[in-house]
Amino acid sequence: MALIEFINAGLHLDPGFILEAGLNNIFWIFGFIAAGYFFSDKKSFFLFGFTYMAIILITMDIFSIVHFSIYTATGLGFLYLARMVVLTFLETSKTGKHLVPFGYVMVFFFALLIAAFGWI
Repeated sequence: MALIEFINAGLHLDPGFILEAGLNNIFWIFGFIAAGYFFSDKKSFFLFGFTYMAIILITMDIFSIVHFSIYTATGLGFLYLARMVVLTFLETSKTGKHLVPFGYVMVFFFALLIAAFGWI
């Protein structure tokens, strides 16, 4: 329940929990910021890093609730193929460049839905 714990600490104004989680995971914080820098337009890398962190925390919560994972060979193969198609389309279109982070997230949930229903 990674994201739920952060939301709970934020709602209860518990800076100790957030500070402790941040200092204990400083490697991952810089890793997500670096991923945001390398996979973005170099201007909004904090937003991209936060997006990647949110994806990981949400999937940790979903997988712990439903006891299911998409991280299998078939699931990852479908996920990467679908991301390649959608992100290539968004990056090459004139009006879709600003929708790349949204497309990245939505393809994951689309692949999770397909894998959960057993279609792949």
